[in-house]
Formats: sequence, structure tokens, C-alpha cells
Amino acid sequence: MRFLSIVILGIFLPSIALAQAGLGRLDHNGINQLRPAMQSAIVPPGASEAWHFILPGGSCEREDCRSDRERTQMIQSRPDNNAGEAYRYTFSFYLPDDFPDVTPANTMLWEVKPFGPGKPSIAVEIVDGHLQFTMSNPGISQTDLMNPERPSIMQHMGAIPRGRWTDVMIDVLWSSGEDGILRVYQNGRLIVNHTGPNMEAGVQRQAVMFGLYRSFISRFTNRTGQPQAPTQEAYFANVGRQRISF
Repeated sequence: MRFLSIVILGIFLPSIALAQAGLGRLDHNGINQLRPAMQSAIVPPGASEAWHFILPGGSCEREDCRSDRERTQMIQSRPDNNAGEAYRYTFSFYLPDDFPDVTPANTMLWEVKPFGPGKPSIAVEIVDGHLQFTMSNPGISQTDLMNPERPSIMQHMGAIPRGRWTDVMIDVLWSSGEDGILRVYQNGRLIVNHTGPNMEAGVQRQAVMFGLYRSFISRFTNRTGQPQAPTQEAYFANVGRQRISF
């Protein structure tokens, strides 16, 4: 049985301390009015500013409206994260005390996803009322957006962390073969240590995305009878990436 390692650290290296360090230019994915603002009132220790994302219910556009999704995310303008490359990814996030859980819909917070349609290779998300690290099955391509394949790794990361900062660090050697490496740390504790495939064969470019992305919203509205999902807010800081070697 293979295992995936996820480590989340409380202290980040100076070289990746600035927001989006090592990721190049970032674009906004979602309704333009929901583009996040930088603010300094809610920040983790050692940081001077953080992204503030707000996602009201009904905030979909174009294909998202047709596929039961809505989002406000920042995304790499020039995807890379290619096979054979090794990176350390870092980010900190804060969810307010009143952050609403929209289970049985899902809320994605951070992901690395192949360019174009398809599933993310790895992600940190809120699923079934808890925080989770997910690695998709590299051996199966997603053909139906509404019926995703079961992931290879679903690592429980505890209850939804409201009212406090959570720090994450993920070390990856991207590969569709047995030489792949994936280690994840949460608040300094190694929670996943995986060797083997961690991306689909044939994938050439992947993009880092972070913010708020809700999927299968109708599951929530059908269960609760509410016309739309409630407004969610999230803060992100120390979002970065740097080259590493194993």
C-alpha cells in the first residue's frame, strides 16, 4: 500500500515568504467583481498582508453555471509544474469563526490542476464537514465532470479550522511513474508520505490555484431547501513555490 505525505509548517522559508513568490503572474478566475483584495488586518505571524476572498451564493459564470460550480480563485497565468520537476509549495489560510460549511457540496481551497478540463492532481479541500488532502487517481482520466473518479488518497486533516491560521507545505517530484514523490505537512506535522505516480501520464502543464471554489452546489440547496449557498470568506498568505531536489 502506498502512502502520501503532507506536511504543514508553521514557519516558512524567507525565499517564499511573499504572496505568490515563485509562481509568476497570477490571474483571477471568477466574476471580476469578486477579485480578492490584499489586506493587513488579518495576517499570520511574520506576514504583512493576506489575500481576502469573498464568495457569495450564486456567483457563477459561463461553464461554471452549467456545471453546478462557483468560484473566486487566483491562478497561475503560465502553467508549468511539469513531470520531472520538483517543487515545494507553501500557503497559509484562515477561515473566520462563522465560516459556513456547505456539505454535501465541496469547497476547494488550494489545488494543482492540469491546464484545461479535468481533475486536480492534488488539492486541499473541505469535504463532508472536514478538511482533507486529496490526490486524484493518476491512472484514470476524468471524463464526466459531474461524476468524478474516486481519488487515490483522501487524507483527513481534522475538523474545519475556523478562527485560526493553518500552514501547509507540500514537497512534490512530479511524475506519472514510480519515481514520483509527494510529502505533505500540516502545521509542521508530516501527514502524508507517498512514492509513485502523482499525475496523469501525458500531462504537460499544471497550474496552482487558490481561493474558494465550490462544486456540486445543488447537493447543498436540495438538502437544505435554500435557494443558494451562503457567503464564504477566506484569507490566504505565504502562497509560494520554490524549486527543490530530493
